[in-house]
Amino acid sequence: MGSSAAPQQQMAIVLTEDSADKLLPFATLASGAVALGMRVDVFASYWGLMAFRRGSEGSAVRIASGHGEEGSRLEQALRAKGAPSWRSMLEMAKSLGDLHIYACSQSMEVLDLKKEDLDPLVESVTGVGAFVDRTRNADVTYFV
Repeated sequence: MGSSAAPQQQMAIVLTEDSADKLLPFATLASGAVALGMRVDVFASYWGLMAFRRGSEGSAVRIASGHGEEGSRLEQALRAKGAPSWRSMLEMAKSLGDLHIYACSQSMEVLDLKKEDLDPLVESVTGVGAFVDRTRNADVTYFV
């Protein structure tokens, strides 16, 4: 009998935020999982989808409101340290492994966006049912 390889582990991420304090940890999580050999499927919806509009590539350094002075300090520290953008982390992950980013079709319709309006990192537009079906057996699921 031949040996069979273990099935590839899968991570599913639903991204609904577009501020740096959410996008940076999301990209770190996704790229880390890809580096460990996992397949990562991302469903970008509403504000998370807005982060992938063409022309806004990697520009999110804005921290979500509600963090007060700590948010301002984090924004300054990110700029001062030249921290990699969330987008550059995703580009690297995609070049190294199995990262798939899908735009929510309902969000696209509500926000009046077309596939051409999105960053090339987004590979296709899909409905929630198709994403759930694609990730129903994911080993790990996150909501950001």
